[in-house]
Amino acid sequence: MGILSVFRRIDRKRWFLCSNCLTLTSHDTMKSLFYYTGTPEFFMGRPLIKCPRCGSTNTRSFQDIKNEGAESAIWALERIARKYPRRQFEVKK
Repeated sequence: MGILSVFRRIDRKRWFLCSNCLTLTSHDTMKSLFYYTGTPEFFMGRPLIKCPRCGSTNTRSFQDIKNEGAESAIWALERIARKYPRRQFEVKK
């Protein structure tokens, strides 16, 4: 992780974690994160994004995780997102 990556801001509304991929890959976070640049559809106030890997809609944004109060989880997820280039996680729509 570079020195400047510490200062790079993470847009929590565009980063997502797929719970289905997390289960299928034996909790491999790298294969469960993705960055979505499109406009999400909202269902009952929650963004509904389809995972590009498995097609599941069981995804949660970093902002949702932050709002739930899971500070240690969001810290670890943001650290992974900063460590690797964004293009590794981007989803084209």
